[in-house]
Formats: sequence, structure tokens, C-alpha cells
Amino acid sequence: MPFWKFWRKGGASPVQTVPWEATKVRSYKFIEAPGGRVFRDMYLLRLLWEDPAQPHKLKYWMNIGYKGWWEDERLFRLWEHIRRYMEEDGPPIQPGETLRTTRYGKLPKFPAEVIAAAGGPAFSVEAVAALATPGAASFEDVGR
Repeated sequence: MPFWKFWRKGGASPVQTVPWEATKVRSYKFIEAPGGRVFRDMYLLRLLWEDPAQPHKLKYWMNIGYKGWWEDERLFRLWEHIRRYMEEDGPPIQPGETLRTTRYGKLPKFPAEVIAAAGGPAFSVEAVAALATPGAASFEDVGR
């Protein structure tokens, strides 16, 4: 067994494409003790995909959203927005919302094959702001 080099940062997993119909969602509750004396409930929302070759075993999973403190209702709001977008042709962004950035103030970058599979490059910050304005242009009217 090779020596575990904990000081080395691991790389990101490769991008995986999975069918939407196979997506399942689950909320996980943890009890966290940030100060060692005070406890609080913490929730994570996770997307799950089973391994077709081995039913009831996960092939992929991904956390979405953020850590929910005390309740998971806001996490399920995010899930419902994603579900409506994927299944009911819902809005790409809710009125009044903005794009989330990374810790360094940059939007995430995706590999070229993911961008091509998604139908082209992402909307600009200005286009998203136009979509998020109540009564604004439709999804098709906003330029990328």
C-alpha cells in the first residue's frame, strides 16, 4: 500500500454526463459540534445516480447547494427550481437572483464538451440580470 500523502491536494474528478431521468435526490442530516460544546443540525442535499450494473449501489453522487443549518427547506427550494427547469421548462433563474461566483469572485469554467452538450456557452452576467428582472425578455430573446 503506497504511503498516503495527505499534504498533497487531490484533483477534481472528471466531468460525468448522466441521464436526468436517473437522477435521485436525498437530504442528509448531520449533527455538528463547531465549538465542541454546542451542537447544531446540518443538512446536505445530494444528487444520486445508481450503477446500472449493480442496482442499489451508487455510481456517482454530487452535493448541491450549501450546508443548511437547522432545516433543509431552502435546499429543497433549490432542488425544486432545478427540477422545474429540467422537467417543466421552468425559468433558468428566479426573478431577483444573481449568478453565484467562486470564492475568488469568478464564475466556474466548464470543459468544452460540457459547453457543447449544453447547447453553447453560458449566458453573460448581463443576460442573466435581464432574465432575472420581473417581466423581462424571454429565454430565447436574451443573447449569450
